[in-house]
Amino acid sequence: MKRIKQFTFALLIAMMAVLASATVVEKLQGTAVARSMCYDAPWFVAMWAAIATAGLVYIISQRLHRRPATLLLHIALLVILAGAGITWFTAQRGRVQVPLGKPLREFHDSQGQTWQLPFTVSLQSFDIQTYPGTYAPMNYVSHIVVADPDGTTTIGTVSMNKVFKHRGYRFYQTGYDAGGGGSVFTISHDPAGIAMTYCGYVLLLIAMLWTLVSRKSGFWRLLRHPALRRTAAVMILLVVTTTVSATPLTVPRDVADKMASLYILHNNRICPFQTFAREFTAKLYGKTSYQGLSAEQVVAGWIFYYDNWKDEPIIKVKNGTVRHILGIEESKYASLQDFNRAMSNGSMPLAIDSLQAVGDAATMRAIAQADEKYQVVSMVAAGTAVKLLPLNHNGKLQWYSQGSLEIPHDIDDGKWAFIRHGMDYLYELVVKQDWQGARQFIDKLRQYQVKEGGELLPSPTRFDAEMWYNRLSHDRLVAMLLAMAGIILFIVVCRVGAVMSRLPRWVMTVARAMLALACLYLTMLIALRWVVSGHVPLSNGFETMQGIAWLALVAALALQRRWALVMPFGLLTAGLALMVASFGESNPQITPLMPVLASPLLSIHVAVIMLAYALLAFLMLSGIMAVVLRRDSALVARLHLVGQLILYPTVFLLATGIFIGAVWANVSWGTYWSWDPKEVWALITLVIYALPLHTQSLPRFNRPMFFHIYCILAFVSVLITYFGVNFLLGGLHSYA
Repeated sequence: MKRIKQFTFALLIAMMAVLASATVVEKLQGTAVARSMCYDAPWFVAMWAAIATAGLVYIISQRLHRRPATLLLHIALLVILAGAGITWFTAQRGRVQVPLGKPLREFHDSQGQTWQLPFTVSLQSFDIQTYPGTYAPMNYVSHIVVADPDGTTTIGTVSMNKVFKHRGYRFYQTGYDAGGGGSVFTISHDPAGIAMTYCGYVLLLIAMLWTLVSRKSGFWRLLRHPALRRTAAVMILLVVTTTVSATPLTVPRDVADKMASLYILHNNRICPFQTFAREFTAKLYGKTSYQGLSAEQVVAGWIFYYDNWKDEPIIKVKNGTVRHILGIEESKYASLQDFNRAMSNGSMPLAIDSLQAVGDAATMRAIAQADEKYQVVSMVAAGTAVKLLPLNHNGKLQWYSQGSLEIPHDIDDGKWAFIRHGMDYLYELVVKQDWQGARQFIDKLRQYQVKEGGELLPSPTRFDAEMWYNRLSHDRLVAMLLAMAGIILFIVVCRVGAVMSRLPRWVMTVARAMLALACLYLTMLIALRWVVSGHVPLSNGFETMQGIAWLALVAALALQRRWALVMPFGLLTAGLALMVASFGESNPQITPLMPVLASPLLSIHVAVIMLAYALLAFLMLSGIMAVVLRRDSALVARLHLVGQLILYPTVFLLATGIFIGAVWANVSWGTYWSWDPKEVWALITLVIYALPLHTQSLPRFNRPMFFHIYCILAFVSVLITYFGVNFLLGGLHSYA
């Protein structure tokens, strides 16, 4: 039995090494090479079959029938592997373009093999639905007709996240031909594999819930352990500095505040001018204000006082090579004139076709980023990026910037003149410093926007929510405060021997108050962002890190009465998560969600995974505390028990998040598993953290210090899964 155990776990660890290596191969050699060498190779399937067989033999030898919940858990995993095997051997999957009105009866897979459909399918019509008042796609909809050999016809609809099913075949909206050539469908035929895999998911969910509620399980044995009373954590600190210089010319703050409430078409959506100004200023300078000026004043300065702002060192340049090219080695900030001079003497290769000559990828990327900032500020200064003037023409809402030349001529002369010259009049008022007249004009401009935009504009509730969100969003400051509070509380706890009961009552009260206030603050921000975006705010890296911070605070508040040491955990985890969220120069733009991402399954998938990551961060911080206070054997043992207890729901959350993501992928993309780097590393992370649950088979995890060091090192896999895939490995999930 010992050899069977060693063989089973050795195979599993070897598989994790193979998967990790395959993601590196995919990055260096491409997806096709990784699939041919590994994921689609017969030896890879044989290796999984060997793991399943060895695991089954070991399950029988361990007599798991005496622990039915554990037995069902492992059977569920075997059923999922069986479903994957059926899919690999029998599934048919490929893409096909269906032209308008032309019947189709076959499709080709990625290997070029042709598959015949037992019916014909033809495209009746195709529609692109856009978000109100913009040209941003909200959904792609295909109306199809399926004709069976017996003469029966079926009319169906295929759209993003809406699959059309017929006789075991599933049609997914994958794309469309912009030239009018029809729709692109992914066709999948895998009824047996999907049924078996989904059955495994259901069994897994039942087994995990059974494990958590069964009083005979290891989870409940830990929960009743008398030593489980409390817990703890650790981490880092940041300091920021500001610079002061002469303030450039701009409009008064009250005029700028009026401009903030104007509507503008920005990033394919209608939003407050305030949002546009904040994103513009943050993109250029790295902060949402400059020398005491609001973001709206910065934009107004570029529009109305260009000559005064063109020499202002406001464009942040991080790359040393680019700073050398611009001649600003002693400063991190360049002016627009620095760019103009570098371009005029040919030292700044900003043209896209000349970037290849640079050679170094990092420098090319830095030059491209600098060029983007240069182009953005140039467009704002020229007014072309400031689309404040709507026109409801022939039932469509179009937006124009000052001096636009493409205004339709078949409109009312008054509207034409207002769109063509209205901003010129505001410019004259600013030059004359007629601030009363400027305020009145801005009021009239907003009245015009409301009249012309009508119901196509965001609702007042949504518009006001975004204004409040912009005012309240100070994640970097909150992050530093939370991280600092967590460090201070951790140090104080260490000084009193990690026993929270020895702390003064006022310290505990302050810690709880900070947790509650931070949780309330993030709850407000997330709720406002939800109202503004129209979907659960878990669609990108910023939102998910903000979600982790919120979940960490909620978990700390929920557990602090039973284990008071989770308070440093919550403060530090939330602070660090918000710091990571603010690493970018500004909050990611609240854009209309990609059609394929507009699914409740995706939101649930991300939320569950993020909760698991927050708990894994707790385990990592607990391990660090155990190492720091290793002389206190009682505390180390107690943290070990708490870590084991937390590990059960955490691993189950990881597994649940993965299979919910698989269901979403199957609904949206036509396949529940694609061996994407994020999927692969999520699986690796799941296995890494599942190993410590096998304390009978792997008794080393019963040793407290071994367990804590393992949890510290294991967190590297979480960092790779979240950050490494996003920034290094790429793939379908690199946006997340």
